[in-house]
Amino acid sequence: MKNPDMIKRYTMFMAGVIASALGISLITKAGLGTSPVTSPAFVLTFLFPFSLGTFTMMVNTLMFGLQAVILGRDFERVQLLQLPSALLFSACIDGWSRLFSFWPVRSYLSSVVVLAAGCVFLGLGIALEVVPDVLILPGEGLVRAIVRRFGLHFGHVKRAFDLILVLAAAVLSVAATGKILGIREGTVAAALVVGPISHFFIGRIHSLARGEKLVPEQLTCLAENEEESGAANL
Repeated sequence: MKNPDMIKRYTMFMAGVIASALGISLITKAGLGTSPVTSPAFVLTFLFPFSLGTFTMMVNTLMFGLQAVILGRDFERVQLLQLPSALLFSACIDGWSRLFSFWPVRSYLSSVVVLAAGCVFLGLGIALEVVPDVLILPGEGLVRAIVRRFGLHFGHVKRAFDLILVLAAAVLSVAATGKILGIREGTVAAALVVGPISHFFIGRIHSLARGEKLVPEQLTCLAENEEESGAANL
């Protein structure tokens, strides 16, 4: 793979991270919850005076550390780049959130529209991250580490992982406040629709990338199969 092509692939991945952060910010702005993977960080924003991006970085750092523990000597040094990727993701979440702070969402219908837009951007972002096959964010990295270490099915692990995160967020919220905060119908909607949306975009972006000879077909086919079986990523 030529160096200019690698630059394009990394650029595509970073565009995906930025789009995913936009999706997360819109889903959260809708006021109907947040995506499953972001739910623990979102609940923490109700308990401590730090931003969603800050807590997202903390949670991602924990997930990164768990990857290293699970894989041990099989942990590849290139995966250290997950940390700056997570930092970009977290910073973009806060950046988009500040931009949208001046935009009021006054009705439930408006919330649904914003939620739908967020799911579309999150699905697009996931597709742009998956197709280049250069890096992953720590959330998916932890899922892949579990799959690799224990020989489990990617889709099953991904669904269990998302469920555990939502349950952990709910338990934390109830334990700290006596009620569930940050987990609502939008969380369920994101879990159900982001996966199919990302799969839709993966097919189309893959066709364009293959036409430009940016991505080997076998790599994106593998990524597409993983994403199809794994539902939502963020």
